[in-house]
Amino acid sequence: MIEQFDRNISVVIPTRNRAPRLGRCLGALKGQTLAPERFEVVFVDNGSTDGSFDVVQRLAKETPFRTSVLTEPKPGPAAARNRGVEWARGRRILFLGDDILATPPLLAEHLAAAESHPDAAILGFTAWAPQLTLTPFMRYLAPERGPQFRYATIRDPLDCGFQFFYTSNISLAPHWFELERFDEAFPYACFEDADLGYRFQKRGLKIVFHRPALAWHDHAIRFREFLERVRQMGESTVILYYKYPEMHSDPNMIPSEGYRALDTRGRRWRMALLARLIAVADRCGMGFRERTYERVLEHYFVRAFFNALDRRKAAGR
Repeated sequence: MIEQFDRNISVVIPTRNRAPRLGRCLGALKGQTLAPERFEVVFVDNGSTDGSFDVVQRLAKETPFRTSVLTEPKPGPAAARNRGVEWARGRRILFLGDDILATPPLLAEHLAAAESHPDAAILGFTAWAPQLTLTPFMRYLAPERGPQFRYATIRDPLDCGFQFFYTSNISLAPHWFELERFDEAFPYACFEDADLGYRFQKRGLKIVFHRPALAWHDHAIRFREFLERVRQMGESTVILYYKYPEMHSDPNMIPSEGYRALDTRGRRWRMALLARLIAVADRCGMGFRERTYERVLEHYFVRAFFNALDRRKAAGR
């Protein structure tokens, strides 16, 4: 952990194959109300093959604040964020995604909230970017109650719980990383943040929700794309299954064995047909009821979880 802090806040952004979006991401940070000498930006390229590293290096020369560009060949945003944390010199670390656009007061709002809650994580609000054309599926997906973001389900804004350790827009003091790091066994951008949040929570970290710390999600998500993410979520949940036996009894975290009985050939056929219909409707800007989305996504998540779990058991790991 770097001991010398010469900035108020470090923005750590892992990136992989997002070259077309990086200019908008960095451009939004140029518009901060916080003075440029008070913050830095640390990009960590995670094995891009589309020239993202070169793009960020070129853009970094045009920023009024210090911008560092690192590489982390080990796959997964967990490894990339760990690399960024090691490099960061801010008294606070803010994690953003490479498809997140900072609103002008974002960094100042994180620092202002941290003055009242200095040892807490500050969770900002991430909403769809205004320029995006929202589909019915995207409106279901986020930001209030869907599977992407669930801000409306926060019961206590002063202690949100580990599930809300959203690395799209969250900040905390760097000393927490002397206790825990992101687990690099997570290969995808799925639950590696909740996993760290859970370990931090057991060490006493509270997550405080500060809605004025607003960022825009600059990424139109289609149903087919999210269905692949659901598969990754199922596989990542197996890591949680082995790490935390206490979660086995929590149906909100680990699917129960009872789901296996529901996974009949007929149900698989019906869910596959529904998924095709939703994908076609999504491309046409048409929607389904929320419950229909929930049923299909739950089905594919549970199947992915048990398939990955059975493979791991068969391999004796």
